[in-house]
Amino acid sequence: MQEQIFVKEKKNGQLKRKRRIQEDNNKKKRPITSYPSKPLLPEGLKRHIVENMGGSNCVLVIQKQLFFSDVNPQASRLLIPFSQVESHEFLNESEVERLKNKEAIKACLVQPSTEETEINFKWWDMRKNSMYVITTSWNFIVKNNRLKVEDVVQLWSFRVNSTLCFVLKKL
Repeated sequence: MQEQIFVKEKKNGQLKRKRRIQEDNNKKKRPITSYPSKPLLPEGLKRHIVENMGGSNCVLVIQKQLFFSDVNPQASRLLIPFSQVESHEFLNESEVERLKNKEAIKACLVQPSTEETEINFKWWDMRKNSMYVITTSWNFIVKNNRLKVEDVVQLWSFRVNSTLCFVLKKL
């Protein structure tokens, strides 16, 4: 355990504030991971979306490292923190309203294997922040694609006609 003390002094020499910070060097911390600045959807996946599914408007939703809670079979969901979402503009106004009213949106998710699976896309308000959540079939997706803790994935959205769809890319 390391202890650091920070002291700020006023101009007249009196102590303004004293703060003590303790650091536990043995405590596990989530790694800080840097990602490419402009991630691209691989051409093969893009071709599958456009040619085979009639999809358009591919937009990166999030690139994230998976944690235990994302692959835990008891949880059976993928959390997508609002603070990590690239842009919320992948949703249209009616979808935002439905999510705010606690309605799930049924959507298609294209797995890394290009297998299509129906999911529920939801909005959860937590104590301090909000998250999008993918449920229904998530355990199947984890198992089918051998997703594990510390894997990095990208979630992209796209539209088939006006229907919301997603594609999951394992990096």
